[in-house]
Amino acid sequence: MFADLIRFILNDWWISFPMLAASVLTVAVIFERALYYNRNQKDVEQLTQRLQRDLEQGNYTQAQYTAGLVGGVIGGVAEDGVRLLASRTADFNTAFDIRMNLGMRKLEKNLSVLGTIGAITPFVGLLGTVVGILRSFQTYAEAGATSNALAKEIGFALIATATGLIIAIIAVVAYNVFNSLAARFDDDLQQIKLLFLSFTGQPTAPVAESLTSPLSAPSLETKPFPKDLL
Repeated sequence: MFADLIRFILNDWWISFPMLAASVLTVAVIFERALYYNRNQKDVEQLTQRLQRDLEQGNYTQAQYTAGLVGGVIGGVAEDGVRLLASRTADFNTAFDIRMNLGMRKLEKNLSVLGTIGAITPFVGLLGTVVGILRSFQTYAEAGATSNALAKEIGFALIATATGLIIAIIAVVAYNVFNSLAARFDDDLQQIKLLFLSFTGQPTAPVAESLTSPLSAPSLETKPFPKDLL
């Protein structure tokens, strides 16, 4: 089997090299996305509760500071949401949706690569198998080969299809898993958006006017930031 694999790589390089590139790209995207999602996972329930307490007290500075310390996509979007809320943006809903969409673009980055690989690699493998079978029939028919030798060559040609299917299965599974994770992040952002929308009708507190930077320091009256949010 190993000898047939080496033969496939060397003889059918026009199929094996694209397959090899697709497999390397699939593994690279899987590792990159897995690490990215792991770094951006936050306790949104605790963040929402903390933001709600700060906003109920009219303490926009502390709310922005809380979101900034959380970091990641969730913290960045929440921090911009507090800034929009404090500045009394005319259309908060649209402005916050723009910021959410920018965050989702980061979360969905490179997923299309997995989708494309999962869609085309079976067909590339099938093409290699068809060409291999045609070549086998032509070669062994002229040489008058036995049916056993011809069957062995056809089996060798099927390696291309098997390789394409294996790569496609891995890519499609990873694509679906990462899409589910991105959808969960979207649900978290929608929850934060609903929280902000519930405060859009309240008057702006004086402390909100002191928002001059994304990470303004909290006032001395605020409670310490809980470590479990980080």
